[in-house]
Amino acid sequence: MKSRIGILQWAHRIALTLATIAGLSWGLVTPSQAQTKIVEGFVSHGALQWSEYIATELGWFKEVGIDLEMVVVGGGAAQQLAAGALNIGYSGFPDFIRATNQGAPVKIMINGIAAPPYAVFAKPQIKKIADLKGKIVSIGGSKDITLIYMEAFIGSAGLKAKDVDFVFAKATQDRFAALISGGADAAILYPPATFRAAAQGYTNLGDIEEHLKEFPFTVWAVNTDWSQKNRPALLAYVKAYGRAVRWLYDPKNKDQAVDFLVKYSKQNKKDSADTYDYFIGKLKAFSADGLISDAAYQKMMDGLISLGDMKAPLPPSSKFVDSSFVKEAWK
Repeated sequence: MKSRIGILQWAHRIALTLATIAGLSWGLVTPSQAQTKIVEGFVSHGALQWSEYIATELGWFKEVGIDLEMVVVGGGAAQQLAAGALNIGYSGFPDFIRATNQGAPVKIMINGIAAPPYAVFAKPQIKKIADLKGKIVSIGGSKDITLIYMEAFIGSAGLKAKDVDFVFAKATQDRFAALISGGADAAILYPPATFRAAAQGYTNLGDIEEHLKEFPFTVWAVNTDWSQKNRPALLAYVKAYGRAVRWLYDPKNKDQAVDFLVKYSKQNKKDSADTYDYFIGKLKAFSADGLISDAAYQKMMDGLISLGDMKAPLPPSSKFVDSSFVKEAWK
């Protein structure tokens, strides 16, 4: 009898030990697990960060062990990423390619917005693209991606950059202010400024996307020194991000997606709903697979050649892009 009791006590202790081990193992894949902090930087809050808002609000980053810190850095993402102040950064692709070319430990890892989400608005008396000849046009900067966009846009009407007078303002709201104040005859704008310009009677000369197909706008890049030491965490981030993109494209999620955008961007609900219809319904702006195709890479390089940043022969895309994170995690 004592032997039987001893066996039962021994079995009970083993069961408790196994349960404890199982509990510890389960803890490795639950939201209560230890979190890896990732600091990401971007220009400003808005629709471009929609996927991060979704993955944050729905708990998907925490679910995969990521404690995400979102930091507004204006136009300094590439510089701060190169310096190691950020783990990942978000901006127009030329910024990161320039950093890599200068020897910085930076590589593009995700194709974020795969279509230019811009339109050009002009004073009411300007009716067509050709009317921009000799006019003042506000764009982002002399080496900004918006210059590439405008060259393609006005080129469709036979104009060249020398045919217009460019003035510069990095933020869309500043370009919109220049337009409505009379400081510019036209401006390249991004939602919701496009909706406001239309409501005030300015001429919509057309979307940039109509003139540049399969041309990435903004991308995610990573500090490669950091990524070499934190690959599992980065894969977890990419997995949650890709899940959010798929969720965003499901029409039944529109209302909730709009609420998330209102919360983070502080823009009104109508503008946010219109932004959804434009970004998701019309442009399908977010890259559905996160990859940069060979054709897109060639167009990116052609744009940088036009800005004087690159010369032929061009290096392989692997110099600037590491697609392994998307290929491994975004399935």
